[in-house]
Amino acid sequence: MKRLPRPIKSDLKSRRIVWDEERAIRWPYYKILREFSTLKQFYPEIDPYAEVYRMRDNVYACFSESLDGAGDVWSFVIDGPEKAMVIDTGFGIGDFKGLVKKLVGDKPLIVANTHSHYDHAYGNCQFERCYCSEAEVARMEKKNNPHIWDYLFDENGACRFTEFDRNDLVKWREYEIVGVEDGHIFDLGDGYEVELVMLPGHSPGQSGYYDRHNHIIFTGDTGGICDAAPGEPYAENCTVEALRDALKKLEPRMDEIEAVFPGHGMLDQTGETLRYLLHAAEAILKDPERYDEMTERFSPSTGETKVIMMKYIYQGSAIRYNRRNVYKKDQIKEA
Repeated sequence: MKRLPRPIKSDLKSRRIVWDEERAIRWPYYKILREFSTLKQFYPEIDPYAEVYRMRDNVYACFSESLDGAGDVWSFVIDGPEKAMVIDTGFGIGDFKGLVKKLVGDKPLIVANTHSHYDHAYGNCQFERCYCSEAEVARMEKKNNPHIWDYLFDENGACRFTEFDRNDLVKWREYEIVGVEDGHIFDLGDGYEVELVMLPGHSPGQSGYYDRHNHIIFTGDTGGICDAAPGEPYAENCTVEALRDALKKLEPRMDEIEAVFPGHGMLDQTGETLRYLLHAAEAILKDPERYDEMTERFSPSTGETKVIMMKYIYQGSAIRYNRRNVYKKDQIKEA
């Protein structure tokens, strides 16, 4: 029986209708953080859909509720010496750009996406230029249009998953998409560097961003492996194998990473989280049929229900995959 989450006090303007099942780790973390944390800042006069948490002297985490029934999401702001960096822009509801300006002032902004999914990139149209991995550009371009929010509403215009004021959706405008290579360095001034680190699997160009000053990596979504569309470039990146290879490349540097900030769930996780993720990926590649759980999952964006296998991550959640997206050779053949 599905167990719906117990209430968490919220002053956000959004009100969820459809909920994920309560998760044993995530729910108490959110309960304590959102109701009792002294890190919390809320500026409803600017953006009533986001809570802000000051995680470091110059690092802010912005929490917003999912608009489509999936996991509530984090966006991040790094206030550098000369420039500020925004990592992911959410669903595009509320004045997120105004909120960022409230936090960092009038500094020039570098906006970057971990990947192109609705909850991470639909706020891009509030900005003029957004960066991502070169392997994500094709998917990002498909989302650069005024119809990206249509699936949130039924035939009568009512919200399907989360109630909110439709007038608070930002006015869409086309923005420039700039793809960069693995290892690209963003300079925020005075030698403050943030590095794009490829962590594919969830999408072809899914990437983390490594704040070399604070030794924090913002990892986006690494738990669910996607399928490539027919003819899609970088199809081999949509696999457990691609995620494993990227983590192996990162492994020699894992000791210097002090904190992991994912796109969903608990923040400020130990750097060991990356090793646990690597171990789970290696276990899947060794024997994909030795999964820990199997379930069906409905995708609101595609309307499809898929059979999903899960391999648990030690002290974490799970890698979700299917038989087609484990090995690079299979995904290339499918695409």
